[in-house]
This record gives sequence, structure tokens and C-alpha cells, in this order.
Amino acid sequence: QKLGTKKHHDRYLYNAGKTKLLGCFAMTETGHGSNVRGIRTTATYDPATDSIIIHTPGKNDNKEYIGNALHSKIATVFAQLIVNGKNEGVHAILVPLRNEKHELLKGITIEDNGYKLGLNGVDNGKIWFNTINVPRENLLDKYGEITSDGQYFSSIKNPNKRFFTMLG
Repeated sequence: QKLGTKKHHDRYLYNAGKTKLLGCFAMTETGHGSNVRGIRTTATYDPATDSIIIHTPGKNDNKEYIGNALHSKIATVFAQLIVNGKNEGVHAILVPLRNEKHELLKGITIEDNGYKLGLNGVDNGKIWFNTINVPRENLLDKYGEITSDGQYFSSIKNPNKRFFTMLG
């Protein structure tokens, strides 16, 4: 809601609010904890397909301790956005996880975090992405966008200010 724009709100918020579309918030990573700036998951724009490729580069770069990972159909994934070879910093992208039969999509791996003290009813899990293509429109683009001609644009020119505005 806070990172997307009207096109995202119109497409997703009603069903999410009615629990017809369960989602999860995939920010933290095993090897980086809550150091969001240091996350290693990438979101690389491919101009040939006008899509964003989500990828977990290493074993410990997976999303970690993600609430609702085992039941979600979609994830808001925080990743390093790379456009035309330049890292534009951390951005959020909507990434489908499962099909209508609730089967994991190709390239998605999810594992349960297992038993924990307290809140065992919450299905915390780990998520890996192996070159998952999503449409360019899945970038939550309130603070930074990839234009139709494949260029990155943000009205917030300072990358540090953009990062902290997005996290806020």
C-alpha cells in the first residue's frame, strides 16, 4: 500500500484485504539479517523481455524468517534493483510464489523455519528465488520506477534519501 501506486492498489489491495490473496513481506536475509542495505537478492531489469529477474545468488542470501511464507501466493520482495548494469539500490517487487492450485512456481523454493519458542502458529519460512521473471509493472514504484523505454527514474535523486524514504 505504501510503496505501490494506483495500478498496484487497484490490482491487489481489495483481494489482499479480503484474504483472497495471501502475501508475505520478504525483506530480511539469512546472511544479512536486518541489514537491508546489504541484502544480496537481485532484481535485474531485462529490456529484451521488459521484465525483472529476481534471483537469490547464494545459499545464505535467501529471505529468512518470513511470516506466512508457507501459505502466501505472492511476496513483496526487497532486492537490489539493477537497471542497465547500474545498482539503483533496494526496491520492492511483487513476486508470485504459487499458482491457483497452491503449487510453488518453478524457481521458487520455500522451507519452514521449524519449531520456535512462542507463536508456533505463524508459518515462518525461508525463500529462495532462482531467476524468476516478473513483469516490469510488479516493481512497487512510488519512489523509483523503470520507464517504458527501460530507464530508471526517481524524483528522489539522492540514493540515501530514497532508501530511507522507502524504508519509512
